Amino acid sequence: MDKVEELVLKKLSELDTDFKNKTYLLAVSGGSDSTCLTSVFKNINLTFSTAHCNFQLRGEESNGDEEFVRNFITKNNINGYFIKYNTKELANKNKRSIQEEARELRYRWFKKLRIEHSFDYIVTAHHEDDKIETFFINQIRGSGIKGLTSIPIHKNNIIRPLLAVSKKAVNEYLTHNNIPYRNDSSNDSLKYSRNYLRHKILPNLDHVHPNARKGILNTIDHIIETQDYLTLKIAEDKASIITKTDNLVKVDLKNIPPLFLLYNIVAEFGFNKTQLTNILNTNQKGKSVFNNKYRMLLANESILITPLLKEENQQYLITEEEILTSPIYLEVTSGTGKVNFKNTTAYFDVRNVSFPFILRKWKEGDKFVPLGMKGNKKVSDFFIDIKLNQLEKENCWILESNNKICWIVGYRQDDRSKITKDTINYIKIVTK
Repeated sequence: MDKVEELVLKKLSELDTDFKNKTYLLAVSGGSDSTCLTSVFKNINLTFSTAHCNFQLRGEESNGDEEFVRNFITKNNINGYFIKYNTKELANKNKRSIQEEARELRYRWFKKLRIEHSFDYIVTAHHEDDKIETFFINQIRGSGIKGLTSIPIHKNNIIRPLLAVSKKAVNEYLTHNNIPYRNDSSNDSLKYSRNYLRHKILPNLDHVHPNARKGILNTIDHIIETQDYLTLKIAEDKASIITKTDNLVKVDLKNIPPLFLLYNIVAEFGFNKTQLTNILNTNQKGKSVFNNKYRMLLANESILITPLLKEENQQYLITEEEILTSPIYLEVTSGTGKVNFKNTTAYFDVRNVSFPFILRKWKEGDKFVPLGMKGNKKVSDFFIDIKLNQLEKENCWILESNNKICWIVGYRQDDRSKITKDTINYIKIVTK
């Protein structure tokens, strides 16, 4: 058995002990790497199909790649799937670079095929040299430790068993077995940073340090080990400062967690380090930053992250003997006799209120008479008094009757609608 085939078999067995009984979808461009991997999979008798994307970026050359793959899999009795994309047009429409768009298109299609045809794994032909190049590119981009781990050999349902094989070994395998393949002319263009590294930087590095690639690969392995440890440690530290509910993530800042940990948390929700430092440096409670899915704001000794919801302007009518479950829970009953005061329960003298009640969000300018007081008070001032943060204010609901606020739900009832020793009948409303 060829050395390349042995290396691929070894890597597959490490990834899945039952790899011989699994099914695979190979991404095949027609270039040397994917053609090598296809031949290896055929020679070691695995069950697989191929998938080829024609991005129509190099005119007849792209069509030639597709024709080559069709002929190659037909000659070798391999099943294949093919698709064409107008990549430039789609990239302009989606405001992405051509490279980003092509990547998005192919992986989306691969995942679709995997689900439709029940493949166990998607397989790409990234090799050892790709791993080294990506390590350097991520350094240039200012990547964190995760980026320095380079290309993962296994992520979700995608595997890369050729990462154990050098580009030199790939070429030798193809030559020794007289296997044809296609050359992509764009791989020779030095305007791409990866190609410049491949054709200029790394060959010169090899000349100065013959064992440079081996040393870089060892460094990547050490970084992966460090990343694995940090992942466990970070998870423990996160758990100690994060509180999660359905629509809220609260990050405790009381003990001043390190910026690295905070960034690791907010990055999960699409926020970058600049947004995080901006919100922390302002030290202004209620200061918010947004992305297309979430809002992050600074509160009392905490950061709050919430999903963006459509603005709620709707009013809800509350009738007699009703149980409202949305947007909040309210249970309405009539009663007499003894009462049990709680923040989650309000009692209204039937002589001072009337149905239907209106449930709405609070707005600037709202005023009420807090229970136990005589004069009007702005709701916004009341919020300041009880030290609500910006998010708590925005999530506050108001119950009104006869065009007057009768309850800031869950916080304070209006004095004008309260029950007294003379009250005979009352309306009881309970929230959660």
